[in-house]
Amino acid sequence: MRKSFTLILLCLLLCGFAPARHMASRRGASHTAPREGLLRQDTTCALWHYTESVKRLAIDGDSAAALASARSALALDSLYAPAASVASRLSGSDRNEALLLARKAYRADSTNTAYLELLADAAVRAGRYDEAIDCYARLVQRSREPEWFRILALLYQSNDKPFAAIATLDSAEVRIGRNPYLVRMRQQLLFSTRQFDRAEREARQTIDEMPYLPDGYVALAETYAAVGNDSLAMHTYNRAVEAAPDNIDVWISLGEYAYNRRRYELYLQTLGHLFDSPSVSVEVKMAQFRNLTSSRAFYRDYYPQLNALAGKLMIRHSDDRRVVELYAGHLIALGEVEQALALYKQNLDVQHPAIDDYLRIIEMEHYLHRTDSVECYLARALQRFPRNTDLLSTRGHLRLTAKRYDEAVAAYREALKYAPTDSLRGALWGHIGDAEHLRGDMRRCYAAFEKSLACYADNTSTLNNYAYFLSLEGRDLERALALATRAISLSQNNPTFLDTQAWVLYGLGRYDEAKKIQQQAMSLDRSSSAEMALHYGDILDALGERFMAQIYWRKALERGADAEAVESRLNGTYREAEAATGKKSKKR
Repeated sequence: MRKSFTLILLCLLLCGFAPARHMASRRGASHTAPREGLLRQDTTCALWHYTESVKRLAIDGDSAAALASARSALALDSLYAPAASVASRLSGSDRNEALLLARKAYRADSTNTAYLELLADAAVRAGRYDEAIDCYARLVQRSREPEWFRILALLYQSNDKPFAAIATLDSAEVRIGRNPYLVRMRQQLLFSTRQFDRAEREARQTIDEMPYLPDGYVALAETYAAVGNDSLAMHTYNRAVEAAPDNIDVWISLGEYAYNRRRYELYLQTLGHLFDSPSVSVEVKMAQFRNLTSSRAFYRDYYPQLNALAGKLMIRHSDDRRVVELYAGHLIALGEVEQALALYKQNLDVQHPAIDDYLRIIEMEHYLHRTDSVECYLARALQRFPRNTDLLSTRGHLRLTAKRYDEAVAAYREALKYAPTDSLRGALWGHIGDAEHLRGDMRRCYAAFEKSLACYADNTSTLNNYAYFLSLEGRDLERALALATRAISLSQNNPTFLDTQAWVLYGLGRYDEAKKIQQQAMSLDRSSSAEMALHYGDILDALGERFMAQIYWRKALERGADAEAVESRLNGTYREAEAATGKKSKKR
């Protein structure tokens, strides 16, 4: 009976039950709610807060709450190593605090390897490399983990101690055997310290021990390459290829050698083997191909090899949408638009098509002036995505190009129903305004522009067109100037916007300002705009610079300006006509 009573009392104490607390509750003036059980939260215990920290992190994923609980545990017991460890790991943004907490955890339990590893990592992140070297030196004494040897060697190397790094890697080979990654790292250190004889000796030793593996041949070839002995380097690379023709590391090393020697045909040949390999990710292959084709000159000079690489990529990964797009882009760059288009259409049938797939085909068919095909694929796309704003906007653009203005406005208004953002609604109202202008209804045009700016006040296209259309009518020019100035502030160095501002200033009679701005527009223009030349001539003529005005009017004529309009300017009759109509030249 005595033994049973002792066990019951011990359980009650562990659960937080104490007679003193019971007595205190009796002395209280107010009635306290009965406890729901003997188990309760002991918030005065560091262990409880530490457990809460682990739970918050593991179950809730709440790192902030976990850090707060760990700090609460340390406030109760500053030497509680588990809580210090958790707090250090979660204090990543404050590297100095993380280091102090890691030190506290390690000092509380210096036999714990996890705490020592935590301290080493915190010292590296805090930039305390001497302390980190000391920690990793202890770690490699305790364990044979290759990663710790690697980090210790890197730390020695970063502290300009390459020979200590080599010694660390030598000890790793003695203790854990040959690790290919560590062996290669030591080889690079031998090169940096110009210990080529030792590097060659170790490479030959590897060949003698494992003649059936390519590692030794690659190391020896890289040694020959480092000393500039290209003939022996290539001979040894060939032996490595003979030993392991499908080994990726061999082709990577040979490719680096060929690239550094500017032997691009050999380099592209090595890439062919890498593109054939299923062990190389498609992302790596695509990135490599994009890098190679970023230079037009390289693309032109090595077109056959690059075309072969693109073909390998397509054969290996034909079910990857990204590869299809890359290969189609390659075909377009080569001028094979029909083949690219056929590939896109084939991709529609094989995979679940996205909106961009349809839009791409529609754009290409429109470029090829195939109206029937454009309508066909647009109808297919809308059948699949009937409420897509991009598709409906595209239909509006196509109707606008075909001068079917009523249908264009209807398409834009349909797109408005499903536009998810104010900026997109503003753009659509701007398109409606442009369509109404082309239809000749300026009242509706300006109303649409007002709605466009109400949705999105920084729509530069609407700001520019609104300003220009007002200037064409010679009305509300101060408002037009404010709109044009706002457009330029949002899109600086835009020649079209500068041309609009200059033309509004011309309408206001501020010819000197108009001349300066039009000069800037002309210098930025890369399209050889006939309209800009015509405007500049008009501004110069208004300033009395008749001779220079005639030069720019003739230049406008060469660029495709209306012959009758230019002739009237050269004859001096355009001002009378302009005064009679109250209108200026039309924008393209």
